[in-house]
Amino acid sequence: MAVTAAAATSSLAFLFASFPGLTPLKIPATIRILRPLTTFLSHRITSKSKSRRNPSPSLASASSSVSKSSNSKRSRESLESLKRRTRSGKEFDEECLKRHGDEGSHLPVLLGEVMDVFKSESLRSFVDCTLGAAGHSSAIVRAHPELELYIGLDVDPSAHEKARARMNDLVIGGGSHLPTNMNLHMVARNFKEIKQVIAEVDERFLIFGINGILLDLGMSSMQVDDPERGFSMLNNGPLDMRMDPKATTSAEDILNAWPADEVGRILRDYGEERNWYYIQSKLMKARLAGGLHSTGELVDLIRSTARGIRGGRQGWIKTSARVFQALRIAVNDELRTLEASLHACFDCLAPGGRLAVISFHSLEDRIVKQTFLDLISNNKSHEDDGEDCSLESRNSCRPNFQLEPWVKQIVAGENGVVLTKRPMSASLEEEKVNPRSRSAKLRVIQKT
Repeated sequence: MAVTAAAATSSLAFLFASFPGLTPLKIPATIRILRPLTTFLSHRITSKSKSRRNPSPSLASASSSVSKSSNSKRSRESLESLKRRTRSGKEFDEECLKRHGDEGSHLPVLLGEVMDVFKSESLRSFVDCTLGAAGHSSAIVRAHPELELYIGLDVDPSAHEKARARMNDLVIGGGSHLPTNMNLHMVARNFKEIKQVIAEVDERFLIFGINGILLDLGMSSMQVDDPERGFSMLNNGPLDMRMDPKATTSAEDILNAWPADEVGRILRDYGEERNWYYIQSKLMKARLAGGLHSTGELVDLIRSTARGIRGGRQGWIKTSARVFQALRIAVNDELRTLEASLHACFDCLAPGGRLAVISFHSLEDRIVKQTFLDLISNNKSHEDDGEDCSLESRNSCRPNFQLEPWVKQIVAGENGVVLTKRPMSASLEEEKVNPRSRSAKLRVIQKT
């Protein structure tokens, strides 16, 4: 944007014409005086225009460095995340999944992987501690005609009734591939009572042990989709969240009656919510206005706090999910129940028997991982242990341990072997068909 002499002359002529005291004879001299100034201004304007389009090399370099550093950090975090998980290498069988699942309400996660875990074993006794819609159970029963005892547990009465009907139809339907002498028992009890249930069914199996036990810690779609259960933040319903309708404490009780410090601890520890204190204060204020009595009211409160928490308008969705998770864990005392139940299940295993656990969030997975390490040996730290059982080093692994294709690394102890140093996760194909499987992690331990 250059200022030319002709333009300057024209402007000055107009100026002097406006002021009679200035004569045209003085214009040439005035132009000579002002020309350096107009040239200087021209260069300044041009320089600023270019600097906006092309930042200085030092600024561009700094910006590029920050961008590369940010991208590098994200790449490292992504790689670390991939290292911590072992995607299933099993070919995904969509037909098998849909055959054993209820596409309208629930699909069992990691079905093929669970079947592989128990495939090499002579499975004469099996306990499904979280029966649900009986997806895993029906597949296991079909795959093991040698089964003599099957026990299915579920504390949720509605899930128990649905699973009972399905398993009865399976057994009554018969077929050459089904067990002929299997005792079928389905009990509406919590899996923490596994020892008592086995003793009531057949005390001999409590002595000799169970060959296979499965815990699927995820919630079934049947529970989430029922607004009356209070588990979903998408459907308005009562603030219940009890797995066992006979339980005395509900989410409404916690939000409206429990001490403020305890509510804050639940949000912080069980929901891993970084804005727990701010949300706690909002919940306490809500009590003064009559309290919260529905999931819709709770979601509205969280949404109204979006401006005051990091993440803004989009953040309230994830915050709601964490708050609902925290309340559900507290209502059902899930984490303490899990740890005690893992010890009970391991005690019930026969030598060579396996316990498989599917978890869905980091709190559960950490408990499963640490408890498995404690179970195999109480006196040794295994954080950095692990024998590589990849194809290249299979011959160097323990000779008395029967290796299988899905076993990658093991952690061996005095009392057993953790067959999954890193948890197995769903294949990309399964995630596409069943998005719920994205957060699922499978860990397996074998008793010696």
